[in-house]
Amino acid sequence: MRRLLALTVALLAAASGSASAATWTAPQTVSAPHTFAGPLLTATTFDGSMLAAWPWQDNIGNDALGGEGTASRPSSLTPASFGPEHAAPDGVTAIASFARTQALALAAQGLPSRSPATGVFLSRLNVAFGPAGGGFGATRTLATVPLVSTPRLATSGSTALVTWIEVTKTSTGAIRRVVRAIDRRGGAWGKPYTLSGRGRADVVSAAAGTNGDQVVAFVRQGKVLVRVRRPGHGWGAIRTLATATGPTQWLLGTGVNARGQVRVVWRRHELRVRTALESSALLVGRSTFTKAQTLVADGASSFRLAETPEGWAVADVEGSRPVLHRTTGGSQFAAGQPAAPAQGGTRGADVVFSPAGGLTVAWVQPLANQDSDGVARAASFANGAWSAVEDVSPPEAVHEVRLVADGRAGQPVALWTARPDGTGPAIPTAQIRTVVRSALRRP
Repeated sequence: MRRLLALTVALLAAASGSASAATWTAPQTVSAPHTFAGPLLTATTFDGSMLAAWPWQDNIGNDALGGEGTASRPSSLTPASFGPEHAAPDGVTAIASFARTQALALAAQGLPSRSPATGVFLSRLNVAFGPAGGGFGATRTLATVPLVSTPRLATSGSTALVTWIEVTKTSTGAIRRVVRAIDRRGGAWGKPYTLSGRGRADVVSAAAGTNGDQVVAFVRQGKVLVRVRRPGHGWGAIRTLATATGPTQWLLGTGVNARGQVRVVWRRHELRVRTALESSALLVGRSTFTKAQTLVADGASSFRLAETPEGWAVADVEGSRPVLHRTTGGSQFAAGQPAAPAQGGTRGADVVFSPAGGLTVAWVQPLANQDSDGVARAASFANGAWSAVEDVSPPEAVHEVRLVADGRAGQPVALWTARPDGTGPAIPTAQIRTVVRSALRRP
């Protein structure tokens, strides 16, 4: 009865549509002001420190100047702040923990020259190491390729996997988009190799587990495909998880937990038909993936996948509501649970698990006169009930919000991009200033 009463009170608080900021600290400004900043990249290192990185641009047109910034927040049992901003590698696309005291950044640096065989502009795939305390050293080039889409980085301990899609030309003159990869093992980078050399690949995702399990999922010729590598073994065969029934756009998410369970989640946008969210898992000790489960038959948005002690959590927006999907020990997701009532324009849901906060879901709620931006809001799900919806940020034209967890204190930390001076036609472009901000949720 007490549990039911607590759930009822929480739902009534959420249904009011209002939000408070009772448990989130005052915002800390993490970055210098820029005309534009983001998207945000986040990672948690082995010691529990948090890393963030973001591209930025000052001015527009011929006067535009760009770069990348990064900052770190030490793991602590007492509230801590992000340290000073450092320069990140040019074109950074991913950051991750590496070994016990380091971080690794992956960057794609566009070049003005084209591939003679395909005519596609070339990109340098660079990596850079840095201490968990912040900043990165000199870059090293892994490959120069005619790149398609965003390359992916997955790390586990002192191993790393970089995957990407590049355009190639066969001996018969056929143009293909193939999935390529390169590994760092035994203290050295290997040579690039092909994971999928047939058909047309369009999207790729990769993840690694703490025991060395690795997974790469990709879309080729309208099919969601996956390859898994177990510790001490080579890559397994390509397996099919889903097939398009018409023109479809895909988003992929992958994960591997400490027990070696592999999780793949995908969003299929069947143009003018439906937008579904589906998932499949490779359970420990099994050789085949589970039958694909439909989490959302239609109306799913972009999503975030996170690991939890009971399995996995997915957050997305459905019907203008932020929704949490979670597994509770098995392979199947339970029915989605809205974190807040429907409000027009809700978007950009993220999710993280932390011991102090349980499952925390954050999203952007647009406000009037702020274009499609507004305020970052969040709610936490623990002990079977939702907390009240809270304002994480002030109403400062928040564009996106990301969640990470403090490795020692066990509390969720939010990062967002905002324009405190406002947006809209009344603000001249020369006066637009975007900053990266952060706040911590108290226990």
